[in-house]
Amino acid sequence: MNILIINAHSSKNKGDAGIVLSMIDSIEKNIPNAKIKIKTRFPEIDKHTYDVPVHECVANISVDPDESKVTKIKSALEMLKIIYSKNQRIDEDYEWADVVVSCGGGFLLSHRFSPALLQHLVQLKIAFDYNKPVVIYAQSIGPFYNNIMQKVSKRILDKVDNIFIRENISKTWLEKISCTNKNINVVSDSAFCMKDQQSDYVDQLFAELKKDHNGPIIGLTARDWNFPEMNDKALHRKKYVESMQQAIIHFENKYGAKVLLMPQVLGPNDFNDDRIISREILSGIVSKNSQLIDYDFNPRELKYFYSKLDMFIGTRMHSNIFSLSSYVPTVAINYEHKTRGIMELLELDEYVLEINHIEPNDLISVAEKCWENNASLRQELKIKIPDVLENAEIPAKYIAGLNKN
Repeated sequence: MNILIINAHSSKNKGDAGIVLSMIDSIEKNIPNAKIKIKTRFPEIDKHTYDVPVHECVANISVDPDESKVTKIKSALEMLKIIYSKNQRIDEDYEWADVVVSCGGGFLLSHRFSPALLQHLVQLKIAFDYNKPVVIYAQSIGPFYNNIMQKVSKRILDKVDNIFIRENISKTWLEKISCTNKNINVVSDSAFCMKDQQSDYVDQLFAELKKDHNGPIIGLTARDWNFPEMNDKALHRKKYVESMQQAIIHFENKYGAKVLLMPQVLGPNDFNDDRIISREILSGIVSKNSQLIDYDFNPRELKYFYSKLDMFIGTRMHSNIFSLSSYVPTVAINYEHKTRGIMELLELDEYVLEINHIEPNDLISVAEKCWENNASLRQELKIKIPDVLENAEIPAKYIAGLNKN
């Protein structure tokens, strides 16, 4: 069976790469004869991460946030022309495929008019032109705050053969845009299934980190965020950074902790490079133990790294998934509804904070509760995660059923 995975973003985002790797793991487990290709925005980078052929996505456009408005408008018009035209048979990989699978993630949304969303929709539309079955694999869908984006998204999503979503709020957003597709199912995020990979480098690094250190080792992921729903964006960003800083100092002073700031995403641009905001957080405090781990891990060894931690505080959702699936108690900071949905799935919503309203005392309080319940949370995760893993494989089993038919 030939399976074409589309809508891949960048392997510099270890969460996005983890999704694709987990899809490959699940598909190969359930369809032993599967042949897989990946369509991505950054093939020259991504070909080093995946052990299957990687090709450039159809109608590729720049994702640079500093791109001029004129360029963005031209790109958007080109995307709309493809979406509303007939029989755009412009990519032979679609001809090769038996089924086209839109990779998991959280990219089918728009806070405003969005050329990036249009490009994701174009990749789906080309599959229709080749009369291929189309499956959306474990997505978070919405929000859609732009009327044009709502209408175009509905046009495409109505035609998909099956939509697997990661949380119920995505179903609510599909209803809000009047999507008529009846084949919608809620499943776990596919990244829960990604296998970790033992790493001599990680083992050596942890031996060095624990040398002459008796306190807990806590992981933390921060990401820059522009607070699109808030009026005073600078104030809310300041509170977010201060919350991270004060939590680090609190755990250092009270428990002798060593907090490791982990860059889950290293690009493709500065806004999406977690090392920049991590350095900003550390530069604003006098820290005795904490540090940035500035290393380009592959997703499997990054998950192995997280498995060795005593606790985790994560803004990047897939850093939370990597840690939770390794039974590490985790506090999640929600910047889009996908994070809260994942934590509610595991009945851990009391360990979620909203980035738009975060305060230092709140983060410290929730993280304290997580630390105090560390042992019981580990046991709960060991009981719950196997069911989550089974649920996360449902899309792969559905694709296997297409193969049999």
